[in-house]
Formats: sequence, C-alpha cells, structure tokens
Amino acid sequence: MTLLIIFVLAGVLLAAGSYFSSVYNARIADELKNNPAGQRATLVMLITFPDGRSTPVNYLREGDTVFAGSDFNWWKRISSDGTRLKMSIKGEELEGIATVSDDMTYTYEVFERLRPDAPVWASRLMGAKLVVIRLDSEQQPDQN
Repeated sequence: MTLLIIFVLAGVLLAAGSYFSSVYNARIADELKNNPAGQRATLVMLITFPDGRSTPVNYLREGDTVFAGSDFNWWKRISSDGTRLKMSIKGEELEGIATVSDDMTYTYEVFERLRPDAPVWASRLMGAKLVVIRLDSEQQPDQN
C-alpha cells in the first residue's frame, strides 16, 4: 500500500512539473515578449540556451552581472566552465556567460536581494541554485 501511495504521489508531481514547464512557462514567456514594460518583467527575464530553448526566471541585475535563482533543474544545462546565454530583460536583448555559484554564503547573500520577500531557509530547503551571468562588455552603459 505504501508503495502505491509513493507511486501515485510521484505521478502527481511529474504531471504538475510537466504542466508548469510547458503551459505556465509558455504563458509567462508570451507575457514577457508582449508586455516588456509590464509588472512581471520587473521580476522575470527570459533566458535562451544555445539550443534555442527558453525559460522565464526571476532575476536581479547589478551593473555587469545578472543573477538568476533556479529552483528547478534548468541550471544543470550550464557547464562548469560557463555557458553563453541570451537574455531578454524588459525587452532589452543581452548576452553573457553563465556559471552556477558553488559558494553558499555568496548565494544566500545574493538571494536576500534577489528574493527579498522569501526567507533564505526556503531557498535552502528547495535546493535553489544561484546562476551568475556576466554580461558582455559592449552591452554595458557608458560610464563617462
């Protein structure tokens, strides 16, 4: 009986994950493309991987660095030596090199700014990862 319950719960979680990634993410991506000045665009960007697949993620931009929080497995597509990503932030098209932080102190310090309304313990519990994206230098505002 216990095995059956575990099997059913696993099926429900897989179905929910499939719905979230295919339907919900598609709706958010469309909203970001169609309304780049909207409320959601202040918190969510659209990233595109080299294979052309895109996903909306929460972000924080600080100068030449964009931080993204990942509660799901999309971060696993970033290689240890960095992966070039395209980003659409409030309608602005950017590119940069993404890496996944392995410094947990740094990760949770950034999460306090990235997700100010979420307790840090929630990110720890979810196993959240911090993706750090260094923007290409030609995309930076002129400092003069």
